[in-house]
Amino acid sequence: MRIDPAAWRIELSAQAFATFRPGPAAGRPAAPWRAEAGRLWHDTLRGEAEAAGEGWEFERALRTELRAKGWTLAISGRADQWRASGGRVLIREVKTVMGGLPLAPARARALYPHHFLQLAVYCQAARLEAGVAEVAGELVLVDPTRGDRQSIPLPDEAERDLLEQAETLAAHAENRRAGNARLLALPDRLPFAEPRPEWLACGEALESTAELGQRLLVAPTGFGKTSAALRHGLSLLRSGRATRLVYVTGKGTGQVQVMTELRRLAGPRELRALLLRPRSEHELEGMPDEPSEIRANWARAGIDPGRLLETGADLGMVRQLGRLARVPPWLISKAMAAEADVVICDYNYLFAPAQRPALELLPGWNESEHALVVDEAHNLPERVAEALSLGVSAQAASDAAQELGMARAPGEWVDALLRWSAFLSRLPKADQVDPDDRLEALAHGERFVALAATQPLDLDTLPEGAARVAAAAALWHGRLEAGDAGWLLWSPEPAVLRLDCLSAARTIGERLLAQGRSLLLSGTPGPRGSLDAECGLEAGTLGRVDAAAPWRHGAYRVAIDARVDTRFKSRDRHLDLTAATLARLAEREGPVAAFFPSYRYAEAVAEALRRLRPSGLVAMQPRGLRPDGMARFLDQSLRPGSVLCLIVGGALGEGIDLLGGRIGSAVVVGPALPEVNALQEARRAMFDQAGSEDPFALAYIRPGMRKVNQALGRLVRAPGQQARVLLHCRRFAQESYRAALSPEYGDPEILGSDEDLDSWLR
Repeated sequence: MRIDPAAWRIELSAQAFATFRPGPAAGRPAAPWRAEAGRLWHDTLRGEAEAAGEGWEFERALRTELRAKGWTLAISGRADQWRASGGRVLIREVKTVMGGLPLAPARARALYPHHFLQLAVYCQAARLEAGVAEVAGELVLVDPTRGDRQSIPLPDEAERDLLEQAETLAAHAENRRAGNARLLALPDRLPFAEPRPEWLACGEALESTAELGQRLLVAPTGFGKTSAALRHGLSLLRSGRATRLVYVTGKGTGQVQVMTELRRLAGPRELRALLLRPRSEHELEGMPDEPSEIRANWARAGIDPGRLLETGADLGMVRQLGRLARVPPWLISKAMAAEADVVICDYNYLFAPAQRPALELLPGWNESEHALVVDEAHNLPERVAEALSLGVSAQAASDAAQELGMARAPGEWVDALLRWSAFLSRLPKADQVDPDDRLEALAHGERFVALAATQPLDLDTLPEGAARVAAAAALWHGRLEAGDAGWLLWSPEPAVLRLDCLSAARTIGERLLAQGRSLLLSGTPGPRGSLDAECGLEAGTLGRVDAAAPWRHGAYRVAIDARVDTRFKSRDRHLDLTAATLARLAEREGPVAAFFPSYRYAEAVAEALRRLRPSGLVAMQPRGLRPDGMARFLDQSLRPGSVLCLIVGGALGEGIDLLGGRIGSAVVVGPALPEVNALQEARRAMFDQAGSEDPFALAYIRPGMRKVNQALGRLVRAPGQQARVLLHCRRFAQESYRAALSPEYGDPEILGSDEDLDSWLR
């Protein structure tokens, strides 16, 4: 759908017109296999109509215009079946529906008003064609699970419903027009009382490159990338160059910080903004699932998504409203997203196939008019690859079969899942699945695809676990059939099958190019042009804006401790030396932040530290802390002489501003390389086959050192802050590792003895 406020014109498809549903039905996705089931039945009924020899036409292109509230709606589409005879036209629209047929016509209209609306559009268009004296419409409903059919004539109320829907769309367009006018009056505020000159220069650079479709802002941690990107995004909204700002990041803590930064620039009444948390955080017990009941409850409660946005409603308020109104909170949040000027959410809502429909099916959602900001863009390739990957165990398939049986799902599905489970249970642990097993997996996937088309499941009525396994089962065939060097089929443990994406570049590139404008943010993008390739873009596609931070140069004093080897096979021999080094730094300059590649390693060193200095404070980063919990952990742990054992890549090492200026010394215990396994080795082989100069560095060193750079970046966040850093492993002295270290950390001194460490400390 395209809205042209200047011309008061809306252009959209007949399906978009019919399915437009603001409120609780906004963006309701269909089951993934419904399209295939619909295609099969369309083909079946077309074949029958052709065999009857009655002059039917198929996929007839039609176009019409409606006027409502001063707006012109230009609607186009294709009617499934069309037959003209002596000035009389009969139009049939074929739709697959779940549930028992036949239905009373009134009940059918209540359940499927969009199907009748789409047919009404085609009938309206037919009336405008030359030589047409009479038009009749017929909706053919098909239950694909049983093959039952029912034909229902277009009711007399169809024209009234058509005009009401046109007015609903016109009202939406008018709201967007008013919203655009409101955005034109957005204030241009500064987030800081006295912005640094380099931050202001960055804003000017973003404005001067605004016409580039895809850009990369490179700035160190603590520079203020988030506030610079948000201010620039609001400038795009204010000038009409974008209709919505979408800000995606990978951590919930980061999303909260983005909303905090945004509110420094504009209040809720000036700017409608939504922090969209995962659906799982919206769930409440006892919520209704019948659409008609939800619509009635919504109307009774007078839920107004725009008003909620203007009051700054957060997830807690939405959950409370949902509980009182008996409306699922997720539906309220989605309706708010449809009317928001700014949406802040996880990467998945833009890049993961399973989550994308939550936004892209919303009324009026038009990505080509949006401005997208991707925070911590260096993490995007890995996150999208995870979202594209599939995994299943024999136990999960067996449990799903049992749950489907209890839910009285079609027996063919239960049988197929039991066979799938039996196949999976025979799989041994393997770095690459045997070709015969791959073919068998492909055959199972093909069976699931056929069942999805001929015996589609109503996922909304099934237990969550069974629905998830069944939905994923139908994806295996397509992924396996299209599999190439970019995928690995393996069994990380017995009775488990995984299909892991090695490179998500193509998917990321397609999604970025679909946006009106994209701005990627990173403090550690890697060598120039590397992030372009990882994101599926041609080299040089990303217009690069490099932000200066002169106050960071000289703020770090870095050395490499070559006395130890932290590789997995060697680290135990050096535990006591690592503990002694941390103790010495803590006694001299504590508190000390020690970054480890894993909890297991951190716990081993912490135990050695406690033996060495029983009275010293050793604090281990807790697992799964929320932002307020992490702040309390630091407040309790940052004591003179304390050692904080933190995890590289964790919330305190990336994406959160809690360490800046509070830690004077840090030790990075090893370069945090990814685990050596079949998946990483497959990635290394992929780089090798592509002719990369150093495949090992691409698969292991670059991602590991990126986490190191991010952790160190958290230590200096503002002018005047300084940090002493010890890179505790002899591998850091190797050229491939040193080359991956950010330039601002200088040319580290190499310490080969205890005396060298003494000298460096002095």
